[in-house]
Amino acid sequence: LISQDGCDSLHQCEMHSLALVLLASALAAPVPRRLDEVLKPVDLGTAGDFVILTKTGISSVPASVIVGDIGVSPISATAITGFSMTADSSNTFSTSAQLTGKAFAADFVSPTPSKMTTAIGDMETAYTDAASRPTSSGANLNVLAGLITGTTFTPG
Repeated sequence: LISQDGCDSLHQCEMHSLALVLLASALAAPVPRRLDEVLKPVDLGTAGDFVILTKTGISSVPASVIVGDIGVSPISATAITGFSMTADSSNTFSTSAQLTGKAFAADFVSPTPSKMTTAIGDMETAYTDAASRPTSSGANLNVLAGLITGTTFTPG
């Protein structure tokens, strides 16, 4: 004896219903990202060579101390203000008493423009990657409400 719904027993109907529920659940569920993809650090590429890298400018006050290289591109070196910069004899970078490292800009002598273009491209790629990841916790959002004066950050 076969019922109207095509099941020839109660057990077969229950199994058929369970299979449909599982299939519907599987189709509706979002595909999770692999855990190692979510947790791996964002690859900064050559942008990681800089402690400050920007497309718009860097401003400082005389008491500041920055440890590492800084850079601007595609804007020129005039966008780095407050550092009393001194150009190196090669004109590929500048130095400052406030800077333990070098300052680079797109208008310095080659190969610096190419170096800066690559670093900015890597920075944009890293941003896109980071922005596409799920938020792990609120602790990483709006750090110090943007008031970072006197704060030391580690890479990553």
